[in-house]
Amino acid sequence: MIMIRRALLAAMVVAWPMALAAQGPPAVTKFTAGGVTVILKPITANDVVAARLYLRGGSGALTQATAGIERFIGDVSTRGTVKYDKDQFASIATATGTDIGSDVDYDFTVFRVQAVREHWNEAWDLFVQATLHPTFPANEVEQVRGQIRDALAQRFDDPDQHLQEVADSLLYVGHPYAVDPNGTRQSIERLTRDDLAQWHRRRFTKTNLLLVVVGNVSRADLAGKVAAAFSGLPASGGAAPQEARPILSRPGLTTIQQDLPTNYIVGVYAAPGPSSPSYPALRVATRVLAERLFEEVRTKRNLTYAVSAWMNARVANRGNIYVTAVQPDTTLKVMQTEVRKLQQELVPASRLGQTVNVFLTGYLMSQQTNMGQAADLGLWELAGGGWANAATYLNRVRAVTPADVQRAARTYMKSFQFVLLGDTTKVNRGFVTSF
Repeated sequence: MIMIRRALLAAMVVAWPMALAAQGPPAVTKFTAGGVTVILKPITANDVVAARLYLRGGSGALTQATAGIERFIGDVSTRGTVKYDKDQFASIATATGTDIGSDVDYDFTVFRVQAVREHWNEAWDLFVQATLHPTFPANEVEQVRGQIRDALAQRFDDPDQHLQEVADSLLYVGHPYAVDPNGTRQSIERLTRDDLAQWHRRRFTKTNLLLVVVGNVSRADLAGKVAAAFSGLPASGGAAPQEARPILSRPGLTTIQQDLPTNYIVGVYAAPGPSSPSYPALRVATRVLAERLFEEVRTKRNLTYAVSAWMNARVANRGNIYVTAVQPDTTLKVMQTEVRKLQQELVPASRLGQTVNVFLTGYLMSQQTNMGQAADLGLWELAGGGWANAATYLNRVRAVTPADVQRAARTYMKSFQFVLLGDTTKVNRGFVTSF
């Protein structure tokens, strides 16, 4: 069954690009309108329009005192604007099928809108109001504060989320990423309505913004809309005071005692960001490792129901191995064997080809939606050395060789910083720190 699935995925990854090539790739353009950088990918195959407005900086723009402020602004931005009150805004959004939201990340904050072409004008109007003209009504600010505070309190009820946050806090000590863009209960509690309004005025400048649009819209129409909406913003100011810099991982083990039916374990290490030439090779190496861990730890030895390896997509990046295990020492020894095998032996070329095809199929599936394509362009523009690298990424992944995989594993899969959540008596600290 596994071999049949791999064969089908391999066929898909070959056929899909050929079909896209036959249609002709849409021309992506980058231009400036109203002083703001815009990336447009016209899509005429559907009537969905997806737009993402990026606010550069992420954690680098924050301090522990302002952690979560851009999340706060995003969550309250649709609850009252200069032109619409909360109910009017929601009514128009519902009637036009417009979806507006926001997300925070270590490298940027993003405000997003998705609409149908028929109602693009109304959706754009709502989006401009939410992003550029929020009024931060006092009662809405307090409601959102309570919602964020409750969400932050619940993070530690989820062992996986708790584990990831502790891992980040250890790996990024002394780094701009040490400030969680989601905020803390303490920071959210102290932020005032005036803080939000002042932060918005200071940070929303032309040089801090990037707009990415994917959909059935013309450049002329979009440029006109952007110029009308953004021309009045300050040209510059409010930039992040420091750029995200590389990190170094150090071997270690942090244990957190909790009464759980199993132990949750993650090991993290410093990894290259999307702009690095090594990024495709380590991506593939991580995928190979994930497949081997699933086969060896779960399928053959039945030591867990959840084991994985993955890599994030941050400027200052991290790689991860993860497992839940009743017998952590036994399980981690098998995982270490697979890491060492990847470092010491070349992956058979045929198996590597299958792995690459499966990986690329998953990547292409994430690009099926206009919003997925907009997110990809924004990520590459801000964290990957420029949006054009998105177009060459597939070929760079296909070019990865067994020697590249081995080199990436040797270079980066080391000095793991482990976090264990569960029974702290069931792990050998000496072994884990030598991983």
